[in-house]
Amino acid sequence: MQTDTQSGFKTVDVRPIEEDRRERARVVASMAEYLAPDVEAHPERASEAMASLAEWCDGDREVIAKARADVLRDTAIVQETTREAAKLLRRVESAS
Repeated sequence: MQTDTQSGFKTVDVRPIEEDRRERARVVASMAEYLAPDVEAHPERASEAMASLAEWCDGDREVIAKARADVLRDTAIVQETTREAAKLLRRVESAS
């Protein structure tokens, strides 16, 4: 969407572009999380998985970086949840 500024120049609203990048990054992160166990079990499938992820990124390094950050954030959340669950189970065990 273009808007006029006081200088008379037109500016472009970049929010839709950033939202698209964020959404593509989430999709790529989800795909990577889905494909990773298969690639771990079958390393010969790594290039096919990489090609698929690269196609979704469409060469946009920012999307790749955001996807990687999303995966790392998800991993940290899962680890924290696991630690909290283990603590809770320890408390239940000691109370029994």
